[in-house]
Parts: sequence; C-alpha cells; structure tokens
Amino acid sequence: MNELQKIPQEFWNLFRSSNRYIYIEALITIYNEYLYNDYFLTRETCIRLVSEHFEGRLIDVSADDDANQTNVNPSDSNEPTSTQIINKLTGFTWLKKVEDYVNFRTNITIPDYAAIFIEAFIKLDNPEDQEADIEIQNIYSNLYSFYNDKKLGIEMLNSAKQNATKLNRSLQNMLHNMDRFFESLLAKTTYEDVLTEHLEVFVETEVNKKYGLLKTSDNFYKYKNDIKDLLRQLQEDENRLYVLKRKTLSEYPKMTEEEIDITYNDLIYEIDRSISNMENRIAHIDAEHSKYIRATVSRMEYLLSRDQNLKGNLITLLNIMGESENDEVTKLTKEIIRINDFTVNTEDSFYKKRAKKIVMEEADEPEEYQEEDLSKEEILKANKSTARYSKANIESFILDHMKEGIYKVGEHPITNRNEFELMILAFDYSYRVKSPFELVEEPREMIVNGEFSYPGAVFKLKK
Repeated sequence: MNELQKIPQEFWNLFRSSNRYIYIEALITIYNEYLYNDYFLTRETCIRLVSEHFEGRLIDVSADDDANQTNVNPSDSNEPTSTQIINKLTGFTWLKKVEDYVNFRTNITIPDYAAIFIEAFIKLDNPEDQEADIEIQNIYSNLYSFYNDKKLGIEMLNSAKQNATKLNRSLQNMLHNMDRFFESLLAKTTYEDVLTEHLEVFVETEVNKKYGLLKTSDNFYKYKNDIKDLLRQLQEDENRLYVLKRKTLSEYPKMTEEEIDITYNDLIYEIDRSISNMENRIAHIDAEHSKYIRATVSRMEYLLSRDQNLKGNLITLLNIMGESENDEVTKLTKEIIRINDFTVNTEDSFYKKRAKKIVMEEADEPEEYQEEDLSKEEILKANKSTARYSKANIESFILDHMKEGIYKVGEHPITNRNEFELMILAFDYSYRVKSPFELVEEPREMIVNGEFSYPGAVFKLKK
C-alpha cells in the first residue's frame, strides 16, 4: 500500500472523466511509440502521434475543462484537440513533463504507476491468445533448469510459481468468459444469426485462437506429466536441496537451514497444487464448451421447428400470449384449445414400472446356493477402517516412547494393530516440515514380531 499512496490524487480523475476512452486510446498510442524510442519522446512528438491517431474522427474533450481539477489552463480550449489531450493527460499526472533547457524542448515521460495501468489497458484490448501456451512452457523450463543447473537458486522456483499463478488466472478468466456466449446465443432470434454467432464469434475468434490450445496435445498435457516428474524428483533429491542450502546461506547469511527447507517445500507444494488446479479448470472449460455446443444445436432446432411441428407452434403461441397486453389472443386460443384443465385423457400411463423377471426353475434339479451380492452400504462398511488417527495421535505415540529425545523401534515391540498403524504413519509424518521428530538415516533391519513386520528405525527430536 505504500506505493499506492504515492500516486497523485489527480491520477484518478481520468476514470471519472466522460472522455476516459479517448484518453486511454491516446495513452496506448504514446506508450507503443514510447517503448521503441529509448523511453524518450518530446512533447511535439506526442502531439503529432495523437493527432495522427484521431485523424478523421470528431473528438471533443472540452467537458473536462476544469482548471481546479485537472491543473490545465482554461485558455487551452483554443488549442488543437491533440494538444488539449496531452495537456489533460499531463494534468491527470498520467504523463510527466521534463524540461530540457540545454536543447530548449520539453520531453514527455510515463511514470511507473501509469505504465502499469496502460499495460493493463493494452492487455484488455488485445488479450494474448497464446499466453497459456507460453506460461506452461515457462514452468517446465524453470523447473528443468533449476534441477539440472546447481548454480541456480531459489529464485528459479519462485519464477515457476509466478508463471503457474498467471496461467491459473488465465484459465480462470477463460472459464468465466464462457458465460457471455450463452447470453449472446439466447439473444438471437433467427437461425442465420445463431449460425453466424457460433461460427464467426465463438469458433473463429475464441475456440481457434484461445480455447484451441486446450484441445491439443502440444501444450498443457504435453508438459503436465514432465512437470510432475520434476517436482517428485526435487522432493526426493536431498543432494539438490543440500546444494541449494549452501548457496542460499552464502547469499543470505541471516537465513537458517530450517527456513530454507520450509521455503523450498512450500514452493514445490504450491506449484504442484497449481498444476492440479489447472487440470480441474480445463475440465470445467471442456464441460462449458460442450454445454455451449448443445445449447447452440438446441437453439437452432427450436428456430427451425417453430412453424413446422406442434412443439414449435405451441412455444410460439405461448410467447405471443406472454407478450400480449390484452386478452384477445387468450380468448381466441380458448375457443380452439382447452387450456384450463391439466388432466390427461388417456388410458396409457406416461411411466410403467418394469416387472421383475421371473426365472422358471425345474423342480427336479436341486437349488444351488448363490451368494448374494453385497449392497453399496455393505461394501463401504466392509472397507471402512476401524480407526482414524490425527497428527496429535501420531506425535503422542512417538514422543511417549522417546528417552532423551530418541525412540528406537526395536526396543519397544509392536503388540497390536493400532500401534502398528501409528508407527507406519509416523514414518510418513516424519518427512513433513511441521513434524517435531525425524528419522535417523542409518541401516535398518527388518523386525518380525508375530504377524507384524516393520523396519527397526530410530526417531529423534528435531533441533
């Protein structure tokens, strides 16, 4: 919030202006030229760029002539429109004047906070169709480079996480934008309009350019499994973590090994969760895409059959009756169709319950015993575990057996199934970051105690 508070108050007047879209167009025009001129433009150049952009259009920005609000001299109303626009943008603090007294000219610069908003305007006006394709490649390249190049530090994982976040946001925007296709589809009243809307707007503009990347094997699904393999290798590769700790400690002496370990595992977890979220979002987009196709077909069938069958004519009649402000249509309809009685005069019911199939058995043959199939509830009950253990149960089991911070499994034989399950869960839990204990890395011998077999591990408290 400290950087936001540095933005001048006049900056927000652009959004309150009735000419905001004119100013935004001018800003984008100047910004595009600004990038390719060493971030340096003169005031005359900016005026010329704006003038060329709005050439042939009638533009009036006199509604914003408020000297107290925009810090623009009222006499500027006599200036050309392009000059007025530059003066307004300077008064709004979207542009900044820098006087060059050596060369006797005025330069125009774009402040950092304004550049961020202008880039957002450009992105909204021209969405990057292949953004998702690029981001998934960036995630893979970041993880691959980090795993194979020991000189790279934790910042490479941070970059992979940021790319995953951006890709998730892009997919979420795709999913939310699917709703507007349904709205525009239902607004069409003719078959030709529906077909045009589907082919030109949805198929050509959206599916082929944006959603098409989700339908091919060259994009997300090509890299998904490789990314998951890299994440699994990073979790299991203790040597890579050791090298990372040495490098990070040399660059940031104030950090501890435990903090590095926590950051490392958190980043891998966040990236892995992002990939899973992408799969879910793509599945939702596929479902919405299928719904739109079905809705298009249904809408076309309805528009084609309105005057050709009973269903279409009935829907048309009901629509006319709903839109009619008088009862003339209803009275005419009552004379032909009985619409006040909802009973159905037919002997055939709409639904008949299927009779049970009767199996004829011969009396001479003895009846064989057949085991009855288990019901769904019985199967779930049979597979249901009789015990559930929380983190507190696992920690209590290990900590209670410890002597001076050490618990040797071989010194306390397992006597029942609950202890066996707790000990097995403790093996997995010891690798968690928040676990209060850890396994001692040393050779383990298998212990056989009755029906239970388990490794003779040693647990110790973390420092």
